[in-house]
Amino acid sequence: MLSSCGNNSNKSNSSNSDNDNMSKSSLQEQPKEEESINGLYSYEDNSAKLTIRISGNSWSGKTIIITGFGSDYDNQNAQYDNGIVNDNDLYESSGMVKVGYVNGNSLTTSVGGQSVTLRKN
Repeated sequence: MLSSCGNNSNKSNSSNSDNDNMSKSSLQEQPKEEESINGLYSYEDNSAKLTIRISGNSWSGKTIIITGFGSDYDNQNAQYDNGIVNDNDLYESSGMVKVGYVNGNSLTTSVGGQSVTLRKN
């Protein structure tokens, strides 16, 4: 009997040890935090270059329309804008008009009435 009690106690200690290990690993496994949307997003094609930087609850952007008159001319006529970020939505500076949204590493907005998706750098 003593040997069986000894085996049982070792077994229960082993089980307790396993339970301790499980609870320790459970504590270490924390839910992943959502990745921050802060950062620089960009888009470029043969007609435009867009960059938007999100920092906290604000965004700022630069749009360059490619005219064919050269990059100096295009850069001199760049358009700048800024606004407010609420959750994953971008609003113009008054906060009344939604101008875009972030989904993962993509930011979708519109230029000249066309939807454009910028990628996070």
